[in-house]
Amino acid sequence: MKRSSAEGAPVTLKTIAAELGVSVTTVARALKDGDRISPETIRQVRETAERLGYVRNLEGAKLRTGKSLVLMALLDFTEEEEIGDSGAVRLLNGFHKTLAGTDFALRAVPALLGEQPFDRLRDVVRGRQADGVIMDLTRPQDERVKYLLEVGFPFVTYGRTELFSEHPWFDIDNEYAAWQGTDALLRDGCRRIALIDGDMRYTYVRQRLRGYLRALREHGIEPDPALQHHALLAADVARAAAGPMLDRGADGFVCLNEVTFLGARAGVRDRIGDDVGRIGFALRSGTRIGKYVATRLHASHVSNVESGRVLATLLLKRIAGADVKECQQLARPTLITTENGVLLHGS
Repeated sequence: MKRSSAEGAPVTLKTIAAELGVSVTTVARALKDGDRISPETIRQVRETAERLGYVRNLEGAKLRTGKSLVLMALLDFTEEEEIGDSGAVRLLNGFHKTLAGTDFALRAVPALLGEQPFDRLRDVVRGRQADGVIMDLTRPQDERVKYLLEVGFPFVTYGRTELFSEHPWFDIDNEYAAWQGTDALLRDGCRRIALIDGDMRYTYVRQRLRGYLRALREHGIEPDPALQHHALLAADVARAAAGPMLDRGADGFVCLNEVTFLGARAGVRDRIGDDVGRIGFALRSGTRIGKYVATRLHASHVSNVESGRVLATLLLKRIAGADVKECQQLARPTLITTENGVLLHGS
């Protein structure tokens, strides 16, 4: 609903047009995308709209366009209660920053690890509950992606698949991140490096395993399967896994994220106490956690907020009709090394 002008009448496009002596079409274009309108006219129209208190009638726009003006994020919201996980929250922050200047609203729906909410996704498509979706936890042969491609529904995945059919995605270079962290620990002198990572059903976990194995072999070290742990991503699970790996001679840990790192570090401290400093750690990080822990830490960093911004941008492009190839983006992490909270390398 539009607010009212000083005289009490609803502020419409006609109100603004009459105020400036221009056509309603000119006002509409200036408020939308400025197509074929001079910068000065756009400025005058928008300033007048703000002064008069114009608010676009989104319900009317929905009726005219047949769109819901809703984007849906089907994301993993961890049930981790020990220390929490800000990853999904920071992604949502990036989504909101991008959508702030559009007519779209965001609706977030939890998709817990181990689940693929296919029924929920089908309801969204059939009921036109959204104009596009963002999904994570991709699998190599992801049935959700196949379905959305088949019905022609706009989407973007956070993570890639191994399907022959091209689809929109944003991803972190997970293989490079795991290689980067493992290589950094090897250069520190570690030789028995353990990997604590996620469920092998997911594409990103397989990518990370390849990077870890490649780094070891490049340094002439044959990987030991006993130093590889793949399971539910939770701090207590990582904590329980760390001790037995120390018993097998682990002198470094490559962890998936902040949650698994903190759990693994606690497990090491449980076993060797204050001597935890002699064990190396690396992780893929979306935060600046290295500034706050008394440990030498190699973090392959990509901002979660920026990742969310890119995901939302790619989805908007796809909805607007951009080619699939224009809606794919890979982010390469930056290595940040800290020790006892002090930055040694990176930015």
